Amino acid sequence: MEAKGLADLARQVDEDRAALAQIMSDVDVPISRSKVAMGWLAEKAGRLKPNGQVLSRSPLGDLLETEAMLLGVEGKAACWQTLRGLADHDERLSTAHLDALLERAARQIADLKTLRTTTAARTLRSRAPAQR
Repeated sequence: MEAKGLADLARQVDEDRAALAQIMSDVDVPISRSKVAMGWLAEKAGRLKPNGQVLSRSPLGDLLETEAMLLGVEGKAACWQTLRGLADHDERLSTAHLDALLERAARQIADLKTLRTTTAARTLRSRAPAQR
């Protein structure tokens, strides 16, 4: 998964965020603008790291970001799974839509696991001591 794949993943995450907002509206759960703002700030703050790499990327930065993305998508999948279980008893929730969201999350998780593996290998190779 390179730049094109990550751009596609970012687009899907935006679509998933919109889907969640619509589901919340459908089931009359108010969207807290302050919590949305706090989430945005937490995401931005997570990019700050006291590792001495102020103007450049840390060698482990790509790996840490991949891990964070994977955790986020796994959390999102858990949310979809919970909603899918509720959909069997709540006509406001579309089982077909939630099934599609779950399938997309499963693909995202598989893609991110592949990215994590290749990123870890690249990162660890670049940090390995030179062979004698």
